[in-house]
Amino acid sequence: MGFRDDRGFRGHRPPPPPPSKAAHFRIEDGDTRIDLKCAEDEPMKACADLLLQVMDRLQGQN
Repeated sequence: MGFRDDRGFRGHRPPPPPPSKAAHFRIEDGDTRIDLKCAEDEPMKACADLLLQVMDRLQGQN
């Protein structure tokens, strides 16, 4: 009987999961970092609008 570890039975690794189709934005400006990942079923425009709202709020704080 074969030894089973994180590589699975007989040393074969399972295939990686498919890449996410969710919109994902990363923005860095100086010490400020925004990493926003939206839900798989959320339209990209809705996610981008949310990102703009967050950026507007951050600018209003300065």
